[in-house]
Amino acid sequence: MLDSVTRAIAQREGPRDQSNDDTRLSVTTDSQRPNDPPPIDDRPPTKRHNTATLRVSGKTYFPGGLFAATAGGIAAYRFFNNAEPDTAVSRLKFTPISLESSEKLTHDVKRLRFKLDDDKRLGFNVSSAVLFRVRQADGKTEWRPYTPVSAKYQQGWFEIVVKRYDKGLVSPVMHALKPGDTVEVWGPLPFLDYSPDSFRDVGLIAGGSGITPCLQLTRHILENPDDHTKVTLLFANKTADDIILKNELDALAAKYPDKFAIHYILNSAPDEWQGMSGNVDRSVVEKVMPPASPSTFIGVCGPPAMVTAVSGERPGPVAQGKIGGVLKELGYTNVFKF
Repeated sequence: MLDSVTRAIAQREGPRDQSNDDTRLSVTTDSQRPNDPPPIDDRPPTKRHNTATLRVSGKTYFPGGLFAATAGGIAAYRFFNNAEPDTAVSRLKFTPISLESSEKLTHDVKRLRFKLDDDKRLGFNVSSAVLFRVRQADGKTEWRPYTPVSAKYQQGWFEIVVKRYDKGLVSPVMHALKPGDTVEVWGPLPFLDYSPDSFRDVGLIAGGSGITPCLQLTRHILENPDDHTKVTLLFANKTADDIILKNELDALAAKYPDKFAIHYILNSAPDEWQGMSGNVDRSVVEKVMPPASPSTFIGVCGPPAMVTAVSGERPGPVAQGKIGGVLKELGYTNVFKF
């Protein structure tokens, strides 16, 4: 399908931490025009999944069912011609947008707010990422997906969180942006097709900057009064200074006490720390996550070692692989690895 997009999905967000930065992303070719979307290969489209339910690992799954089971040309047209009248970006071309503000969250993480027209929204389903294309000092372009952390229907602007990797090709450029600077965006790229009340309980296990897709899904569930799903989030970090978006997470927990509970765990906890400490092991998951049942969904996003220990190895950028690790031991069957 989207071969170049699939390669980008493999390098999506900083949850891969130091073991997997964005130095591998160099997919724009000299023959690719500046406004061309990523090329499509010539393989036939796959059957579209039923978007009324959530498809998770252990079953044939491609998030969002990118293509319908119709003629290839129609399927491709529907996928790329995705823009609605009030959306600011599309899959037909890269769209220039400008930075409105930049906020330093930790020593290596920034929150970037990009400006849209007042009556426009980014336009994405939960959960999705957006491709950002930047230009290097030598004129070469590189691109990388980032997950929006602002609300789905937010108009006038949207936000992403970017972790900087010193040897990265994209994140240093993103960190160096100043208000008024321009980048190009393309998308959105759907990953997880969520429907309200698909499950009674959603448990999310995030490590580091892997919090971004978890926050996107959490916000979407909580802010929908017709969705009665309860969300439990376990957020793991090395130190207290590494916790990003804590104010937003705590505010959501205070606003929706009956629908949302958050738990923090640190690898290296100071003496005054009142939360959990150590690794995300079986005892921690048993303590805070909703129990395994057909009505429980667990999402995991973080460094590869954590994802493998908790939910089993993810064999490729799209393939989920078998459920393994702690979640398999505890009997969870509805698992998604972001």
